Amino acid sequence: MTLASGREFLSIPGPTTVPDEVLRAMHRPAVDIYSGGLLEVTTSCLEDLRRIFRTEQGRVYIYAANGHGAWEAALANVLSRGELVLVLDSGRFARGWGEMAAAMGVEVEVLVHGKIPLGVTDRCFLLTESEETDPKCPSACRAVHWLTSRQWALKTVGKGVLSGRDMCLLEHLPRLVADGFRVFRVEGLYETAAYRSEIGAVYREALARAFDGGGYALDDRWADAVRRHAPRGLCNGYLFGTSGQTYVGTVLQDGNPEV
Repeated sequence: MTLASGREFLSIPGPTTVPDEVLRAMHRPAVDIYSGGLLEVTTSCLEDLRRIFRTEQGRVYIYAANGHGAWEAALANVLSRGELVLVLDSGRFARGWGEMAAAMGVEVEVLVHGKIPLGVTDRCFLLTESEETDPKCPSACRAVHWLTSRQWALKTVGKGVLSGRDMCLLEHLPRLVADGFRVFRVEGLYETAAYRSEIGAVYREALARAFDGGGYALDDRWADAVRRHAPRGLCNGYLFGTSGQTYVGTVLQDGNPEV
């Protein structure tokens, strides 16, 4: 026997918990689609959307669809065939959006290595004064700063926050190639020249081997370079539907006991 008490709350990206006042407002008969009431609501929504999106010229349309329909609308209105879009593969939905883009003829760039951007702001958290008057600017940005709390570690770069661990798909390149991806990104922003040079060389060799279609195994040199440049460890759990901090693989986690 299963007992439940209280109200059940959804803690997922969507659908979300609907507030009581919204539920009460929905508790009414369906409107006549041919009457003036629906026309008035539709006109009001169009005018409100015009103000929200600051549409001074042209017409506003209401596109009725689920979240996947919003994906398609965004891609169709922003990109054209042959253009390039970067997909931060943070899980099933991000990957699905990339697959939809590829099906629409957009070139999809996949992040295969590097720290994941988590947030951005217009204010630099490394400074106590404005950028124009603080003597620590721009020298503060040249140093490495970490935000730590128990097992968590994030890298702050002033106006942005990055993951502490490096996203790493080195072991899984053959799968990405088999799935049809052809453009790959190694994120080297805010990293040293040695990081960009050595990690870039690793992935050039690894991708060449993955595209050859023969046996694929990690070279010891690749593993050494990746471990050396990831002091906080590696991660790729998003790709496999698990915690983003975890690492899924058979080789590289051995050198990262924190993972």
